[in-house]
Amino acid sequence: MLKIPDKYLKPLDYLFIFRPTLFFPVWIITLSGLSGAMYFNDNPVWWSTRVNITNILAFICVTLATGSSFILNQTRDIETDKINQKLFLISEGYVPVKTANKIALGSIVISLAVLLLVDFKIFLLMGLLVLFGGYVYNYPPFEWKNKPILGILVNFISGLFLFLSGWTLGGYGLKGAIVYSIPYLSAWTAVAILTTLPDKKGDEESNKVTISVKVSNRNTVLFASIWLALCFALSLYNQDPIISLPALLSLPLFLITIIKPSNTWILRSIRFPILFLGLMLSCEYPLFFLVIFVNYYLSKIYYMARFNLVYPTFNVDEKRND
Repeated sequence: MLKIPDKYLKPLDYLFIFRPTLFFPVWIITLSGLSGAMYFNDNPVWWSTRVNITNILAFICVTLATGSSFILNQTRDIETDKINQKLFLISEGYVPVKTANKIALGSIVISLAVLLLVDFKIFLLMGLLVLFGGYVYNYPPFEWKNKPILGILVNFISGLFLFLSGWTLGGYGLKGAIVYSIPYLSAWTAVAILTTLPDKKGDEESNKVTISVKVSNRNTVLFASIWLALCFALSLYNQDPIISLPALLSLPLFLITIIKPSNTWILRSIRFPILFLGLMLSCEYPLFFLVIFVNYYLSKIYYMARFNLVYPTFNVDEKRND
């Protein structure tokens, strides 16, 4: 076990309630929007190491806003997380619920205030994301997380807001953005559907009604696979190599998971498509690979030193917490 004194590790609990391991898909779908804007406007980027301070600031604020929504979700899913033995920083009392809510609300205010100064369109998009992903998804009278179709809808529109935020950073108007986003959002939705499967036991016992609770594991994977097939078909129509290649590489994983919907294959089908798209985007923006590399290994060090957990990991046979 990696030994780091608790006095250095415990303060990091307040950072990791933002769920940095979920920053990967957030960053990837947002950067996909920027990439898509450049492609659509005949200005594709390959291996650009140019640093744009405004874009970096916007990405930080987007990360803060989405991370705050993740905190709110944890404060509303304590019993489910206890049953599933995951996301225990709040559910097991390492960070008090009241403190977590204050951190989330403060971070939302800060991120939106900065975005208001940086880019008004992104400010509106992130405001809507927090509204749907933070409030409508988690709190009564809505609680769409407990409704199969509406839960998927929230994930879809949250992905759309992130994609459009990235597209806006390209400096072009939103013309063509919706059509171009559909393959990415289809892949995003496919993975989001699969993420309900590892949580099925806790959702059932806490009376949550997700799609995986309503239908069998195999049918849930089949539904996700339809979304991925749609992604691949539309990416070919758009002649977009950035998403078409990851989709092609992911299809065999999904097909195997339909045949054998075990937890191991489900987790592979969740994690590897995100990796494939992240690597494609890193060919356009190589500094992005450095960002995800640092986030991956700092998270790994934290979980190993704090809880003796091997996480994050692509070895899905190992014990996980997310």
